[in-house]
Amino acid sequence: MTRQLFPALVLWIVLTIVGEILAAQANFYPTVMSDKGADIATAFRILMYVAVPVFTMVIAVLVSSTLLNSSMSFPEEDGPPQMGRGAVPLVWVGVTSCLAVAVMIYPGLIELPKVFKKADKPDVRVHVEGIQWTWLVSYPDAKVDNAREVVLPVDRTVRFDITSRDVLHSFWIPAFLLKIDAVPGLTTTISLKPTKTGTYQADPLLRLQCSQLCGLSHSRMRLPVRVVTQAEYDAWVQSQSGGAAGGPTPTGPSAAITITAKNITFDQSTLTVAAGSAVQLTLDNQDSGIPHNWSLYKSKDAAAGGDSPLAGTKIEAGPVKQTTTFAAPATGTYYFRCDVHPTTMTGTFVVQ
Repeated sequence: MTRQLFPALVLWIVLTIVGEILAAQANFYPTVMSDKGADIATAFRILMYVAVPVFTMVIAVLVSSTLLNSSMSFPEEDGPPQMGRGAVPLVWVGVTSCLAVAVMIYPGLIELPKVFKKADKPDVRVHVEGIQWTWLVSYPDAKVDNAREVVLPVDRTVRFDITSRDVLHSFWIPAFLLKIDAVPGLTTTISLKPTKTGTYQADPLLRLQCSQLCGLSHSRMRLPVRVVTQAEYDAWVQSQSGGAAGGPTPTGPSAAITITAKNITFDQSTLTVAAGSAVQLTLDNQDSGIPHNWSLYKSKDAAAGGDSPLAGTKIEAGPVKQTTTFAAPATGTYYFRCDVHPTTMTGTFVVQ
């Protein structure tokens, strides 16, 4: 028995040392940009340190047993029985039991309650509603509705109140290392403090992504996230007060356009206006109970990349008519879509 255990013990010690070194040097996560994310990353690394000796013990026993007891011939009789008695099994059960209890205490009972603790008096409160296939974002305290990006001040406590209008979605911002389900009829909550400034354009992990398969356009169900200074956040809130994109009302020659949304399609795929005109666009949403909007982007790539729309309407459920007025951009070909249905409701906006 000792002859069989000694090689496994030596191999286990060697593999454990190598494994712990690799675990200490490995960088599993990108730059973590939230306080709760940092707690999660620390807990995960500690779990890795605990898991390495258990994993290497299994590998050491398998390898040593295979090498020491391998044979090219079929055995004529069964090997001697292993009763599992003595000091070695008792020590192994004792050590692994202690590890299991330690993991239950930390991070189980110590860190997890801190991660999921709800901030009762956050600096910023964000209401997020999942819908096939976009996110409806509002800031109740700042009176901001229908935001097409998530903007957060750095080093401030933020509370997300999350729900779903239709099916099960999942709220996930990869750079924050936090994820929670968006459940119809139920409000779930995540509180955190962003610790670094950044943008989706510079770091694609700064995005609000659905991580629960929810239908045809699940992979497109994302919004850009920006973490900015307090002054930049205050300026953004001020710019959002007043509604949809489009800026001040233009005063040039007018061009009136009506586009109808019905059966989750637009009735027109190409809209044409004259350069320099003041465009008055009316979205006639005839889909009862289904939310639509109309958003104009520089290009399809700009829309997919999280750029803010050049103009647009709010996301509202039909039947409803919405009108927005904006100055036609420079001569060229642009892209429009419904942000809720970015695969079936798209078109080209031509300025000539």
